[in-house]
Amino acid sequence: MKKLKSFGGKNLSGKSMNQLQKLQEEMQKKLQEVEEGFSNVEVEVSVGGGAIKILATADRKVKDIEIDEDLLSDGETLKDLLTAGINELMEKIEKIREEEMAKVTQNLLPFGF
Repeated sequence: MKKLKSFGGKNLSGKSMNQLQKLQEEMQKKLQEVEEGFSNVEVEVSVGGGAIKILATADRKVKDIEIDEDLLSDGETLKDLLTAGINELMEKIEKIREEEMAKVTQNLLPFGF
């Protein structure tokens, strides 16, 4: 059987290609499971000394926003704190997502890939 060039100049036979394809399918399945699980992971941030609290899930869905009533009369501060809170929330969510996806790929990839 003809060998195909692959990663790092290594030759892959048909058998190795089948193993690689199975690995890819398994990884896609695991990544899909992790992606679906993000809807059950809650992430919360608090800004302005607790004046604003935002709750979301790791699949980037906002579930709740609590705003201290004193902020409602100060539109500029409210806007600034909401912006800061949303940005912080998105950073936390992205970090969680990256960590979980890295776990999947580290556990599935054989040494050398």
